Formats: sequence, structure tokens, C-alpha cells
Amino acid sequence: MQTFQHTVAARVGDGFNIHVTFEDGTGGVFDFTPYMEYPCYEPLRNRAFFEKVVAAHGTLAWPGDIDISPEAVWADTVRT
Repeated sequence: MQTFQHTVAARVGDGFNIHVTFEDGTGGVFDFTPYMEYPCYEPLRNRAFFEKVVAAHGTLAWPGDIDISPEAVWADTVRT
């Protein structure tokens, strides 16, 4: 049973914040800062690259097969 909503839209905000919209129409701000310490996300430290984020396959994704689990996006988004 799915206990989260898929991400359907993403827009970069200040810092490493991403404004997201979920499939149920709700939205909020996902702060990517805590994830920056992981080696797999090192390319995202480049702001121009970070800004290439898209909502794809229900989650946040970047070129080069970089993404994050949709469960993490749902759980860590501060609803607005």
C-alpha cells in the first residue's frame, strides 16, 4: 500500500529548496540541504546543475540518473 504521494512538479527556490507539487494537488518545500553530504549528490552542489531538477517518475530527478526516493520527498516536505 502506497503511503506517499508522487511528485508531479518541481521548481527551485532559494538555497537548496525545491517547491514541489504532489499528485493529490498538495505542495510544499523540500529542503535538499541534508542530502548534500552524500557522495552520490556531489554534482548537485553546483547550483547550475542543481537547477536542472525535474519531476520525473514520481520523484525529483537530475541528468545523469540522479534522483531521490519519492518517499523521502513526501516525508521531508514542509507543507504550505
